[in-house]
Amino acid sequence: MNTLLSTLEISHSENALYVRFTGIHEDYLMDRYAEALELFYQSMRGKPWARIVDLRQWTVTAAQTQKLVEKLLQQDLSRGLSLEYVLMPPDPIGRWQVEQTLNMLNTSTFCTLFHPIEDEKAAFTGLKQQGFSVEFGAVSRHESRCWNVSDTKKADN
Repeated sequence: MNTLLSTLEISHSENALYVRFTGIHEDYLMDRYAEALELFYQSMRGKPWARIVDLRQWTVTAAQTQKLVEKLLQQDLSRGLSLEYVLMPPDPIGRWQVEQTLNMLNTSTFCTLFHPIEDEKAAFTGLKQQGFSVEFGAVSRHESRCWNVSDTKKADN
């Protein structure tokens, strides 16, 4: 058996988050993410905030997970999220999934808050231009190992 490592890395400035997901979805990592968001919301005290989400090493999530992500994003909007840049996953299915989610959210908010983007530098520039700090502090890292069951070898007769 092999293990696959999935990680979540979060850092924040005075009014923005930088979040990086790698690997595949893990409930443990989503729980850590929700906890970190709650602490950040509390520190913002209702003020507008922004986020960069790096999905460049992420793999598409299951449908039930996607619903949870959409719910968290709706909650973020109600708690002051006013700008988000998403560094897109490389695979076509993951890109499609992210684009569909962002389009749905932009339509529901009647403005463009969510921006799919390829260039990390452009995301930093976009935050700065809108008055958000990009002086991100120390990274909080969470890991989860998933087991990948290898093919069973056939016994010789």
